Amino acid sequence: MKLFLNTLLFFFILIFFENSAYSLSDYQIKKICQKKPNRSNCIKNLKFKKLNLLQGNKIEIPVIPFKK
Repeated sequence: MKLFLNTLLFFFILIFFENSAYSLSDYQIKKICQKKPNRSNCIKNLKFKKLNLLQGNKIEIPVIPFKK
């Protein structure tokens, strides 16, 4: 019974969250790139990644480790 519920939950998650991708708005992109030295390159790269994400292509997301 537990196996059935787990598989049902798994398929439920796949069906409802399959096409939901959240990308940054243009305002958020400009705010992020405001302090960067190469502001135009930063904006161009983030808009390119946003376009790829909206088209359904995979993008690389760098992970920055948390320091205390």
